[in-house]
Amino acid sequence: MCGIYSIYSKENINIKSFFESLKELEYRGYDSAGVALVVGSRLKVFKTTSKIKSLEPKLKKDIKTSLILGHTRWATHGTPSILNCHPHYHNGLYLVHNGIVENYDELRKTRYIGNAKLLTETDSELIACMISYFYKTTHSLSKSVNKVGRILKGSNSFLCIDENNLGTLVAYKNKTPLFFGLKDNGSYAFSSDLNAMKENLNKYLSLENNQIIEIKNNICTLFDNSYEPIDKLLVPYKLEVSKSLKNKVSKDSITYNEIKSQSKLIPEFFDSFPGVFKQIKNIKKPKNIVIIGCGSSFNSAMLGKLYFEKVSNIPTEIFRPSEFTFFKDNKKTLYIFLSQSGETADICDLLETNKEYFSNSLSIVNNFDSRLVNGTKNYVNLDLGIEKGVAATKTFIGQLVALYLISSYFKGQTSINTNTFKKAFRSFFSVEKDIKKIAKLFFRYKSFYILGRNYTYPIALEGALKIKEISYIHCEALLSSEMKHGPIALLDKNFPILYFISTDKTTILKEISNLYEIKTRTNNIVLFASSSILNKLGKKFLDEINYIKIPDTQSELVPIFFTLSIQFLSFYFAKLKKIPVDQPRNLAKVVTVA
Repeated sequence: MCGIYSIYSKENINIKSFFESLKELEYRGYDSAGVALVVGSRLKVFKTTSKIKSLEPKLKKDIKTSLILGHTRWATHGTPSILNCHPHYHNGLYLVHNGIVENYDELRKTRYIGNAKLLTETDSELIACMISYFYKTTHSLSKSVNKVGRILKGSNSFLCIDENNLGTLVAYKNKTPLFFGLKDNGSYAFSSDLNAMKENLNKYLSLENNQIIEIKNNICTLFDNSYEPIDKLLVPYKLEVSKSLKNKVSKDSITYNEIKSQSKLIPEFFDSFPGVFKQIKNIKKPKNIVIIGCGSSFNSAMLGKLYFEKVSNIPTEIFRPSEFTFFKDNKKTLYIFLSQSGETADICDLLETNKEYFSNSLSIVNNFDSRLVNGTKNYVNLDLGIEKGVAATKTFIGQLVALYLISSYFKGQTSINTNTFKKAFRSFFSVEKDIKKIAKLFFRYKSFYILGRNYTYPIALEGALKIKEISYIHCEALLSSEMKHGPIALLDKNFPILYFISTDKTTILKEISNLYEIKTRTNNIVLFASSSILNKLGKKFLDEINYIKIPDTQSELVPIFFTLSIQFLSFYFAKLKKIPVDQPRNLAKVVTVA
């Protein structure tokens, strides 16, 4: 979704430093960007439908300002354009907004808008128009914002300023995240992401729903949802070196860096098993588990179901939040919510509107100071460093590890020896060169099947999602056992198949039989299988297909190798097609709009 970063200072703001912070939000919104800054007694606005770096030359290096509103946009209402780009303006008010006005159509017909002429296609301009309506009678920007906040529906955070009263800045937050910070030099900062405001940050506050901050002539006041002033309980900020940067490799892609960083991060996460125990030590072994997630998180939930049922013998159900409507007796059920960002609107909305029902809850996130963490009784922090690539890579594997560790905990294990796995995992990154060769053979194809069974089926689903997200190739994941029930009709000698064979002894012969059936209909097969499986197939068969050798290790952890393989393959498909890997079209990294 969109990103907000703004500074209110007693001193002149370092423009270069400001833009470096704004760029930290580019992964949240990359359709367009804009800034509004106070210069003397005027507000100047600069916008672009390109990258943030294209804004910098528009501002003179010696420009002096003590207040800047910054924004990165991911379009919801209205196409990406200069007209629809933030900051938005109405009747003297400038506004930057993150979220969505769900009752937009209804509000357009109310007295708050009246005959006002809206120039853009956005719902954001409507907010500015409504504030202007109340401002005429209240003569207070913060009071007007409070009134508007009570009327808006949806997830909305915004900052606004009056061009005729440049000493006052007002911020509002509901559901979609907004942080307030105090810098070392006394300046105030606002951001959608704590990471963007980290430079010289002294203390910070994560605003609660319907709270307002007013900065007036350098005096800061926090209001609750009743518009009563309350104390600001700021938390000291401790700067930690980003794990993403610490493991960065020399390649021109954030996503590639994050895939490669797993060689160190994932073994470290296994070593943190005692820490995970500590985070969940108060959770009794439940009679039932329900896991809720979206997108990649739903795919990891599918594997989590297998972990809990096979490792710890706990019946487990999985749901997407939009499909969870059956509120049955849940006294002995543990609800696990999965979200990389901890801000996924679909999940947070379900949790927050049914807090009492979901009282026995656990969130697994990569962001400890997030909406989801604040709503659950317990949480596990993946602590893998910020993930800026839009497609989930290290956070997906991190979720798999967390679910496996928790299932082991419920089994009663107090320690796990993963030395064999960690050694094999670090060595497995050499598979990249083989994956790249396969990518060169297949990247021009328009459609794929990925087949899996048992624990490889959730990875097939995740692999299909990665290929669609990053390389814009249609890819469909199927149970290998279901091929004969219809999908096999599409096969001809050129149809490409990616086949993930598990090592489950109860199904392995059937999986191999499925492979032979497919081989009689297409020559374009890429097989992903362990050495023990490859040995069963024979040299002649293997010479006629492409294959990737997966290490033989404990079956619960083998999915991690399949996942890494498909992450590399998706990346190289995109690189060969010259597609922007880190910021795929139409996708948002943090989905704060349900």
